Amino acid sequence: MSKKNHYSKLYLLFAPLRSLVKLIWQIVLLFVLSSFLGKDRDYLSNPHFWLYVSLASLGIFTLAVGYHIACYLTQTYELTEDALIFHKGIFVKQEIIVPYERMQTIKKNQWFYMVPFGLVRLMVETAAHSGKEAEVDLPMVPYALYDELQARRRNETLMKPKEKVQQADFALSSKDLLIFALTELTLLAPVFLMLGALEFIPDSLQDRLLGNFSHMIILAAVGFFCIAYLLCAIYMILKTVLKYADFQIFQESTGALRIEYGLIEQKSQVIPMSKIQGVRIRQNIFRLFLGLVSVDLLIAGGQEKQEGEKESLTTHPILIPVTKVSEVEGYLTHFLPDFDFQVALKEMQQLRLWYFSRFKFFVIAIPIGAYFFFHFAIWQLALAIVLLATLSLGYAYYQSKSQAYGMNEHFIVFRDVRLLERVQTILPRKNIQSLEMRTSRWLYPKQLGHCKLNVKAGDDDFHTELNYLPLDDIEQMIHFYRKNA
Repeated sequence: MSKKNHYSKLYLLFAPLRSLVKLIWQIVLLFVLSSFLGKDRDYLSNPHFWLYVSLASLGIFTLAVGYHIACYLTQTYELTEDALIFHKGIFVKQEIIVPYERMQTIKKNQWFYMVPFGLVRLMVETAAHSGKEAEVDLPMVPYALYDELQARRRNETLMKPKEKVQQADFALSSKDLLIFALTELTLLAPVFLMLGALEFIPDSLQDRLLGNFSHMIILAAVGFFCIAYLLCAIYMILKTVLKYADFQIFQESTGALRIEYGLIEQKSQVIPMSKIQGVRIRQNIFRLFLGLVSVDLLIAGGQEKQEGEKESLTTHPILIPVTKVSEVEGYLTHFLPDFDFQVALKEMQQLRLWYFSRFKFFVIAIPIGAYFFFHFAIWQLALAIVLLATLSLGYAYYQSKSQAYGMNEHFIVFRDVRLLERVQTILPRKNIQSLEMRTSRWLYPKQLGHCKLNVKAGDDDFHTELNYLPLDDIEQMIHFYRKNA
């Protein structure tokens, strides 16, 4: 393949349709929010209003169609003997040459409507990738191009179709996938969303409810929130299941890991060993009681942000969605032989609950201030103070008890708590960008301080930190980091 090739002609059909669906969804969402928050909605009965909306939508859709036509006509790719060449630009022409041996990652996305036509979206990045967008992004090309690029990148002869079947080194079972979805912390999000939604209830309705306070109203409110939470939870579980369905890991001949997953949108990414900066073993409060963990990777550079995403999908890609604590070391040793996962951890000899909880006790000021403003019963104030103090002390105990660290010749391990999740981070010394030690005029007499490790992962710096450590322990970490520097 040495001639210039355009995307598949189906790009001219599916790309505008995706823009149309996105536009309709945004319009519906805008009307729902305006109907929910707005008081005066007389404009909805005005025929001129709907005419303006239709014309504006038509204009936006026409621009989107024109943009996609221009992309199809001006963006081409070709495969030469030694490089992939990508051409783009209308007024300013660009030619991007990516030699096969310089390709670090070839990411593959395949929506369900692409599967019958054998099409795929390919994103190619090199070691110089900035993390914001891939050097080459081919939105709709034949699947065979992915296989050919992978073969040329590995300097191999393209295999025949019957030889391309490869057994996965790890496959997530349906049972484990469901457990993973049921133990995600995102299931707590609907609770906070529903509590926040209470702020949008009109004052007149609140007065009416308070004026007719009864057990029936309490039961109706509780039932409504339970049903709303159940529906949100089902949606979030279904979303997670569809996203990570058919999760598989393949270990290539070069040692790189190829991760594939997704039902509606099939995704694939190849992670070279040279880009792995560290490993995180995560255990939220749900999985802590079930003896389960999940594993993700810290990747240098990450990959491009995709449409509609807030952050790069591959900044911290999931390696193992969920597995038993007793099995995780075997998987990691198999997939990451260059890492040492047998570093002994040293837990804190003293809990230091006061240091971890002292600032959290300031939350008690909230019910005290509310008491002077709303003048509710004194027993309610006492109950709120006791409840918040107990939660603050319990979380401080959880933080202090979870902290641990370990070191050997080439690796350091930090275990800390991030919100409701215990995270154990394994870092090679050569990948640590900097080490920070902090103390204060109050902590120094107690010979205590904080230690933070910074690593380049994704678009930003990733850090892990332990607090209120003995300064002697921090000195050992500094000696470890500066060894052979």
